[in-house]
Formats: sequence, C-alpha cells, structure tokens
Amino acid sequence: MSRRALNVRQFGEEILGPVVAEFCLRLWSVTSLFERPDDAALLFCARGGLRMQLAYERFLQATALPSAVRISPLMVSRLVAVRPTLQRSLEEGLPTLLPAATAALTTEFRRGTIADVFRAVTGVSPEQGDQRWNADFTPAGLLELLRQPHGAAGATALAEQAQLFTRHLREVLGDRRTAVLVDTGLFGTTQDLLAEGLPDLNISCALMVRSLRPKIAGVDPRTFGLSVEAFDYSPIRARTAVLRYWHYIEWLFEPDLPSVRTFVTEDGRVRSNLEVTGWPDRVEPAPESAFAGVLHYLDGLGPGPAEQISADADRAWRRYRRIVVWPHREDGDVLAVGTRSHDFGRAATWDQPTVHSVVAALRGNPMWREGEVARSGSPFRAPLLLALEAAHAARLARRMVRRGRRTGPGEPLQQ
Repeated sequence: MSRRALNVRQFGEEILGPVVAEFCLRLWSVTSLFERPDDAALLFCARGGLRMQLAYERFLQATALPSAVRISPLMVSRLVAVRPTLQRSLEEGLPTLLPAATAALTTEFRRGTIADVFRAVTGVSPEQGDQRWNADFTPAGLLELLRQPHGAAGATALAEQAQLFTRHLREVLGDRRTAVLVDTGLFGTTQDLLAEGLPDLNISCALMVRSLRPKIAGVDPRTFGLSVEAFDYSPIRARTAVLRYWHYIEWLFEPDLPSVRTFVTEDGRVRSNLEVTGWPDRVEPAPESAFAGVLHYLDGLGPGPAEQISADADRAWRRYRRIVVWPHREDGDVLAVGTRSHDFGRAATWDQPTVHSVVAALRGNPMWREGEVARSGSPFRAPLLLALEAAHAARLARRMVRRGRRTGPGEPLQQ
C-alpha cells in the first residue's frame, strides 16, 4: 500500500503531535478531578519528563486551560529513586531489602555481583580483599556488606545522596503531601521505589505508556497509563504498537542531558548533576526535529480542543502502527535513534547497527526489529514483516488462552 513519505519533523507534527496532545488532555482531566488540588503537584521526571513538561505547558497555553495543581520538574532516575528505600532498610535494621527495591535491583542486575550493585547505587568502588563482594547479587548480601566496615564509605555516600534527593523532592513539593510523577513509561518502577522509601508521602504516577507486569508481592502500584496500558503489543490494538519500538518514545522526549545520578548543595539549594549551565535551553528541540513538530501541533490548538484532539489522535495512532509495524526503508531512516543507554548507573548501551542485513534484524534483540528489516533493503521485506506480525498474533492468542484458564469463564481478560 503506497503512502506519503514523511520527514522527521512531519512525523512529529502529524502523528506524534496528536498523540502527545491526547496525553496532555487526559493528564489535565485527571488533575481537574483532584479533591485537594492545593495539596498536589505534578512532578515531571527527568530526563524525559522535562520535555513532557514543556509540551504540557505549551498545551495549556494554547488551549487556555488552567492548571489546578503545581507543575515542577523533578530531578530523578531509577538509580536515584532506589536510594531512599535502601537507606530505609539500613536504618530500620531489616535483614533484606524491601519488595520494590528487591524487584528493581534483581531485574537490573540479574547477572551482576554484589560489587556491581554496590558500585552503582553508592558511586563508590568496594574495598578489595573480601571475596563476598564477588558473589552473585542478593538483597540480603548487599545489606550485609553495606553494614560491614569495608562497606562504610559506600554506606556513607548512599545516606548522603538519599538525604539530598529527599530534600530536593520536599523542596519542589513545598508543603504539599501528594506527588503525581509524570513520565514516559513503562512499568512505574520509580513510583514503586519512592513510595516504598518515603511512605509519609502520597506518591502516584501518570505514564504515557504503562506496560503491565505480574504483581510484585508487597508492592502496591499506584501507576496508570494515560495513553496505553497493555502487557505487550497486540495486533488488534493500534496503540500498543508503541511497545514494538519503545526506544523511539524515550528518545523523542529525552534532551541531550545526563541522567540524574548525584546531588550537591550549592547556594543553599540542592542541585543535580543534570543541571549543568544552560540546561533549560537544551530541553528545547532543534528546529527540524520530531519534537519541534510535536510543539508546532500543540501550538496550533485553540480553546475547546477535545473533539479535534480525539479525532486527530485516533487517526494518528492508526498511522503510527502502520509505520512501526509495516515500515518502508525511508521510515526506518526517519525513526532511527542511534545509541540508547541502559542507565541505572551502568555504561552499557543499545545500538542501532550501521550495517543492515536481514540476518542481523532477525537475530538477537534489536531496538526495532521491523525497522531493521526495512532498512536492510531486502526484496522480502513484506513477507518478513508479515511473518513477524503473525508471530505476535500467535503469542497474543497463546497468552489469552493461558489467562482464560487462570481466570475462568465469565471473568475479563486484559490484553
């Protein structure tokens, strides 16, 4: 099926613009229902949240909609968010980590050692000589070594960084007790960690896209996806195509700034390593970028935009799915993101290959398998993409059958 090719900015304006506008409208609708808006704040989580805040503020300005709650950036990352819950475990003398911290660190460091985790969360290299550092990571093992004399330097650094971040969070909240984190997605790990580490605050999270996961025992998730909530991609739900190439959405919103890792005090306030000189200017997009196209769409909205946004977003999601699931070669080039970081205190990255082949596209775990097939220039592009789509459809069918057996007849299935 032939279609008009879009350049980078056009893709941002015509497809991503309505998608982001829909998210902004839904976010505003949520805040308008707060019983005590004076006790709540929308905290846009660095790094992607910084551009989400810019988009939201441009949306409010264009539509003349008032904000009933405080809007502020929050300098945070999953690495930063895990520290208060680690510190809580230490201070309360617990034998192991709390559930959210256990789940996050076990997932991120499933093949790591205690030394790897210690180095990531404290920023300090462990003293050599004790072979326990080289053991596979366990939550109890990490806490035990943090309490030992040779882990003291790391424990001190952990306590200092946890305290500085907590001070930063309370500064942006002021006297409010309700924090609604706003971020791109996927699982709501940051909310889980902060709610666990700072139980005196009411912390929830509004994501653009939430990928559902099995419930973690002892964790009460207060995260919701305003644009998408799904376990995985479903061929019968156009919106879930965003999960076929999640790296693109993260790349769209993340400015060229470092991930938040550490804090210092400067001139009486807490400052993160992200807040380099002129950092707000770097949140603004380049003129011909996809995010510039998003802002152009938002700026063109007027008062009472709900009907227009609903219609535009419905078309945009269908077009988004066609391009991500059935890309042509030029689509692969337009949506390329280059290198993406694993983060969480590590230097590992995902990379889009510079040499494109069908074999490379079908092997391993590329960021966007369909895009690599398209960029390979293979004459078998269409049947290969059809085979990938059929595989996803078969996986969805198996998953729905398994859930049907678990839930029993008459109970709802969630895709």
